[in-house]
Amino acid sequence: MIEEADISQALGQRLVAMTDCPDVVWENKDKPASVVRPYLVVEVVRVSRRDASLKGGRRLVKSNGFLQVTAVGELDVYAFPSERLADRIAGQFPSGLRLSAATGTVTIMDEPDIKKGYRDGADWRVPVQIDYWAS
Repeated sequence: MIEEADISQALGQRLVAMTDCPDVVWENKDKPASVVRPYLVVEVVRVSRRDASLKGGRRLVKSNGFLQVTAVGELDVYAFPSERLADRIAGQFPSGLRLSAATGTVTIMDEPDIKKGYRDGADWRVPVQIDYWAS
């Protein structure tokens, strides 16, 4: 049975392996004052866990959810710098990618979905949703 912490670790390691990866603000962590734009905000959203085995068989727990990585950039410099960063993030997680984790495998189920950018105070944010299955 794959453990949730192993899913987070496998996805996070793949993200930071991106060439010229900016600073990352991980879930349950505050952004240090030393981190400047552009940077990434990461959250693993767990959707469901289910036992996919037949009754009486070996347990096969599957977990699905998505990694949300938000590219945070400057306001008033157009949207495309953050959109380019979002494209690079999406390129790290092609559909069908399999990531080894200590207790199982994480599979990227679809092409990442780059969402509409939005203003957040002094920031411009572009979220990228990366759907996964893990078992």
